[in-house]
Amino acid sequence: MKAINYNFPEQQIFLIAAEPETLYATSQKLKDYTVDNFSKLNKMLSFSQIEWANILHISDRTLQRYIKERKSFEGLHAEHLYQLENMAKLALEVFSSPEKVKVWLQDSKQVLGKTLDFSTLQSFWGVKLLSNELGRIAHGVYI
Repeated sequence: MKAINYNFPEQQIFLIAAEPETLYATSQKLKDYTVDNFSKLNKMLSFSQIEWANILHISDRTLQRYIKERKSFEGLHAEHLYQLENMAKLALEVFSSPEKVKVWLQDSKQVLGKTLDFSTLQSFWGVKLLSNELGRIAHGVYI
């Protein structure tokens, strides 16, 4: 029969629990949205310049100046464009052509008691609602 050893080690090394570093990991700083990225996004969504200006809450002339001077979009405009880019990628997976995506975005639709149409793209929350609806369409979940 084996004997149980009740003796503690002579030296105990106490390990202090360190906080997990992942709790403090922050997302990378949002970069500026370049005019080249905007051109690619425009090919995915194929909106007119006036429609883009309305979505971004800037004048048509300001948008023309950004494009002509190749000035990057910054701040909230950049964040909105990144969000629209993510939505556009999902929309292209669902509808497979930019023309169908544009038609779907321009049509008025009832989603969970709310009317979503083209003007919904003007807000962050609206883009999120449209992205959620695209996700439901992609997975065949109808509420």
